[in-house]
Amino acid sequence: MQADQNAAERRARYPVSDEAVPILDLGPFLAGEDGAAEKTAAELRSALEQIGFFYILNHGVDSTLRDRLLEQTAAFYRLPLERKLPLRMNAYGVGYVPRRGELLKTSPYYTGTKKPDVCEVLILQRDWGPGSETRQNPWPDHMPLFRQAVQDFFEATEDLAIQMMPLYALALGLERDFFAQKFRKYKALNALRVSYMPPETLEEDEFHVGPHTDGSFVTLLATSDQLGLEILSPSGQWLKMPLVPDAFVVNSGDLLTRWSNGRVRSTPHRVMNTSGEDRYSIPLFVQPTADTIIDCLPTCCGPDNPPQEPPIACVDYLRWFMQENFALRERSYDRPESS
Repeated sequence: MQADQNAAERRARYPVSDEAVPILDLGPFLAGEDGAAEKTAAELRSALEQIGFFYILNHGVDSTLRDRLLEQTAAFYRLPLERKLPLRMNAYGVGYVPRRGELLKTSPYYTGTKKPDVCEVLILQRDWGPGSETRQNPWPDHMPLFRQAVQDFFEATEDLAIQMMPLYALALGLERDFFAQKFRKYKALNALRVSYMPPETLEEDEFHVGPHTDGSFVTLLATSDQLGLEILSPSGQWLKMPLVPDAFVVNSGDLLTRWSNGRVRSTPHRVMNTSGEDRYSIPLFVQPTADTIIDCLPTCCGPDNPPQEPPIACVDYLRWFMQENFALRERSYDRPESS
């Protein structure tokens, strides 16, 4: 009864529209309360199948980690361009992309002429901890506080994603430990996108981040201090995502949609920073290990619902997704087999 009252209060406090984005309270689940896993998984199932986006509260990630990373991110993007260009994206798909250096090649959600995104981006993967030596990020020189802030936030957000895996399994009718070996710490292909969206006026058909769907299993985004994120609702309307303090915005991606045989919704979204202020964004794209086979889940197919896609290794899927959907100015993204 109290949980239902709390949910009603959250909806009243953070209205979105008639097509409301759910707000899930992870507190009871993370505290191990009886029945909390099943109840939260049922709420998650509805969110995944109906809209593909939701907020989570009481997630256990200290808000100071987000604040510290945003502060250091602002310091990084204040560097002159000549100090950032040596960090440009490498063959492993990590590194810096300058403003208007990234273009969505094939997104069907544009309504006009496609133009490069008006943002700067730094993509980082785990290159610390056991077994991570082969992944080397191009870190900025003389910014140890930035590096530490990235690592601390990455660790905490990755831990949260791992803690949530039993909920995804239960939501899809699987054993709660189904994903445990597929999202192993230090081995998963998780990536943090540290980006800056300036407050400048956009041209026609221009976005800070163009309309797209994520290629991830799921994406965890610590809420920004400025509005800008919009999602395409099931009815075809672009909805502005409200700011929910201390929340994470979570969305399912194309990899989970493929794995679930289309059962889970991967929702298009875009960003237009109209706040008049600098806007920073730090989503963690949660991926399985490189050798995980993305094969139709047993609970998502049957005699009348055969698998829509053939099996594929996670690393091969991510390479295909990036080559198919994104381009950098003058070269396409490529990801070697050895990654």
